[in-house]
Amino acid sequence: MNSTNKGQYGENASVGYLAAKGYSILARNYKKAGGEIDIIAKDGEGYIVFVEVKYRRGTGFGAGTDAVGAGQHRRIIKTAKAYLYEQGMWDAPCRFDVIEIFGAEQLEISHFENAFWET
Repeated sequence: MNSTNKGQYGENASVGYLAAKGYSILARNYKKAGGEIDIIAKDGEGYIVFVEVKYRRGTGFGAGTDAVGAGQHRRIIKTAKAYLYEQGMWDAPCRFDVIEIFGAEQLEISHFENAFWET
C-alpha cells in the first residue's frame, strides 16, 4: 500500500468513525492557501471541526499526533480560515482535532479533540 492509499484508508476509516459519532462531513481533502485539511465536519454541538488524520500500521514510527507539529498547525489554521471565509462562516465556532489510527485489519482509533489551537 503506497502512502496515498494509506492516507485514503485512514481518512475513510475516520469518516466512518465520525459519522458513527453523529458528525456531518462537510468536505474532504480541502486544499487552499498552501495547505490541506483531511476532513472538515460539523459535530452535534454545531462546531466546525477541522480534522488531521494520521494513520500508522504500527507504532514503529511513533504516535501520529507526534507528526503534527507547529508548522503543520499553522498551515491547517490558515487553510481553515480560508474555508470559513469562503463558506461565509467566519463567526462559526470551530476546533482542530487529530484522529490517530493504528493497525491494518483491526483498527485502533484515538480522537483528540482540541488537539491544537491558534496561538
